[in-house]
Amino acid sequence: MNNNAMYLGILELVLGLIYGILLCFIVFKLLGKLFYSKMEIKYDNLAFSVLIAFVLYASCEMVSAALHPAIDYTHRLMNMNVTLSEMITKVSYTITSFFIVSTIVAIVIILLSFALFSWLTTGLNEYEEIKNKNIAVAIITGTIILVITKFVAGGLEMVFEAFIPYPSMPRIF
Repeated sequence: MNNNAMYLGILELVLGLIYGILLCFIVFKLLGKLFYSKMEIKYDNLAFSVLIAFVLYASCEMVSAALHPAIDYTHRLMNMNVTLSEMITKVSYTITSFFIVSTIVAIVIILLSFALFSWLTTGLNEYEEIKNKNIAVAIITGTIILVITKFVAGGLEMVFEAFIPYPSMPRIF
């Protein structure tokens, strides 16, 4: 059995659980600030629940796209001559920093998506519509968030790939 792989796998599981819970908490707090500060919306509102589901899924897509390079980095470290404590430190730092940056980007995308929807639908108060349980507005807003997230996630993953130290290849020519 490869002990290093087992320890790093457990570390990734624990960090994934912690950051998954933290991401849900951040999304709920963000939506709470957006909606509760403007009007009283309860969780029994189906339109609000649909919007939360879209935002959670989009946030998860963004963070998971950012974490793929960190997991690749973990696999590379296992094949190098690095001590276990150094590996755990590097992996923890990489996963944490990628999580923080991708969460910030996801929040910006959520806010930009709300602004875009407001701009596209002048004369429509989406907060009031969601308060009035208009599911169509929640679905369209959530879809805008999801579409923008899908387009940005690939680029963000490539940016994070640039931070992973790959061994240099010899030039043939």
